[in-house]
Amino acid sequence: MPTWEGIEDASTMLPRIWLTRLKDTDVWKPLRKIDCKALNESRGESDVLIEGGRATAHPTEGTITWNFVSSRPPMKLIPATWFTQTPNPKSKNKEFILEPLPEVDSLQIELLYQNAVRASSSLGEGLDSILQEEVILESDPTFKVCVVRNGGLIAMRKKPKKSVLFGLGEVQITLQRGYGQYTIEGEDDENALGDLTHVMFVIHGIGEAMWCKEEVSTMSMRDEMDQLRMTVNRRKIMAWREECKKCERQKQPFPPLPNRVEFIPIIWFDKVRSPTHSLMSSLTSVTLRTVPALRSIANDVIFDVLMYLTPEFCEAILQCVTSEINELYDKFQTVHPSFKSRGGKFSIVGHSLGSVIAWDVLSIYKDIKGKNAPKGSADDPIRIDAPASPPRVPSLETLD
Repeated sequence: MPTWEGIEDASTMLPRIWLTRLKDTDVWKPLRKIDCKALNESRGESDVLIEGGRATAHPTEGTITWNFVSSRPPMKLIPATWFTQTPNPKSKNKEFILEPLPEVDSLQIELLYQNAVRASSSLGEGLDSILQEEVILESDPTFKVCVVRNGGLIAMRKKPKKSVLFGLGEVQITLQRGYGQYTIEGEDDENALGDLTHVMFVIHGIGEAMWCKEEVSTMSMRDEMDQLRMTVNRRKIMAWREECKKCERQKQPFPPLPNRVEFIPIIWFDKVRSPTHSLMSSLTSVTLRTVPALRSIANDVIFDVLMYLTPEFCEAILQCVTSEINELYDKFQTVHPSFKSRGGKFSIVGHSLGSVIAWDVLSIYKDIKGKNAPKGSADDPIRIDAPASPPRVPSLETLD
């Protein structure tokens, strides 16, 4: 019986692995296993909530959009069952970069593979005829896929449609069936937790305009929230397992699973730092070209404090933050419609200057509430009332 090369998944019904990336130059990365299963159950025909409701996959459009971070660009999304193996020059363990093949080609490749498996079985007729067959790739007709036998090894290979004399110097790329085993950081911990019972709106502080730049190594608030969520989930699970060990020694019932906490960033810097604003234009025009790193720190970090001390920008920031909380609250209720009925709670957290913003927002809310200002309804515990005239900073009605 010959041995197959590049067959990571030998199951009869090969599941599709859904992969995503932001830019064409990025490597395709698989989604969490639970999200791949959900997309496969939908047969790729309808939108599916993924990442615990933080994102929505649109398989018919081939995109992923983010539900609670509007500034995060959409990701590309594709399903795959067959891949090409390209050596990774940065890997010391001879690992491959897997490039997914389009489904239109994968279907024909899978058919050729199944024919080769049957032909090489005990009751098969042998591989001689199969070795003469080829599949012309619809996505790139200049290449074909063939079954290649080398001693006791059999592989699916991609190579140019027009072969050179005796195949000398011909580039052949091994195909891989299935993605193979993989893990996504934080998936197991989040799946092990109980229901989502608490949401924290986290207001960022100074310097977010700098931390969001691609060339800056410091994590942005968006990335910090992803990291914080994984850290909290991991520690919750670790603490729960320790309690389970104690209960087991004491022969007591295990404690219930800890509930999940969601962290949603409140991003305001891009709403008030419009390049067309006269103040920002003036700042850019007077910024010296010397010592660019220090100038960037002054403009993108320290200037946030000066802006907040300016009445015009202070009001704009407070308006932006409260409006953002309202909008995200509505979106969250759409994604998790039973959250409130299950006793879910909301909190506001501030980091750095964000803590001052949170204090001012809640202080204004308290003052306005004391004056019997218009309030939100019982079904909508977060509400900002901002009449058109006279202009003022809106308030929060309540925060569960």
